[in-house]
Amino acid sequence: MNCEKFKNLIEEYLNGTVSDGQLAELKTHADGCPSCRAEFNRCVLMEDVVRQAFSSRTSAEQAKGLVLARLSAEANRRQHGSRYFAGWLSGKRTAIAASILLAAGLSLGFAIGRASIFKRTVAPITAQVPIRVAGLEGTVLVRHKGSDVWQVLEADSNIYLGDTFNSTVNSDFVLEMKDKSKIEVNQNSKLVLKLYNGETQFFLEYGRCTAALKSPHPPFFISTPHGRVEALGTEFTVTVE
Repeated sequence: MNCEKFKNLIEEYLNGTVSDGQLAELKTHADGCPSCRAEFNRCVLMEDVVRQAFSSRTSAEQAKGLVLARLSAEANRRQHGSRYFAGWLSGKRTAIAASILLAAGLSLGFAIGRASIFKRTVAPITAQVPIRVAGLEGTVLVRHKGSDVWQVLEADSNIYLGDTFNSTVNSDFVLEMKDKSKIEVNQNSKLVLKLYNGETQFFLEYGRCTAALKSPHPPFFISTPHGRVEALGTEFTVTVE
């Protein structure tokens, strides 16, 4: 079966230039062609990843990190990144993915290509802290201090001083501290762990979080762009619009 025509239609789908009739023809062909169906599904994934990245309040640079981290996680999840999937992420089709972002009118000012997909910045080693991920829903990203790369937060991820957490749309997570105190972070929120050594300090850049602390507890603060909140009781919520 000659699939070249339909591979071109998939690229037109990514570009947003495929007609309704061509899309119907592509879907019909994909139903009977495993190779084209797999590639078409990956295109749908790309579209979903981009939409999710820009559904939260992120800058263009942060959104690029969200896209790359999500795609990297998908590649690892699917048989640790098959040759076909890795090939799809690089080269021409990856460049086409950038056109989705540009077509959305977001004026990103960056190109996603082979170099940026596989480039990884190694963060300086910072102190690991006795905090664990006690709850996780959806896609949450974490960036270590000194790194410009977002990674997908996992249930068994180690937490380090200076970590920045970004919960995307329809996502939330819970961090549990050594004394079993917890902080729950809602969707579309950005939280930074500033200090954890006898005194706990977080910085909530935007979004909403709720702290449920054990009593008694050591000094516990959540700073925002508008000021700082000190935990005097055992439960409080902070929201930054």
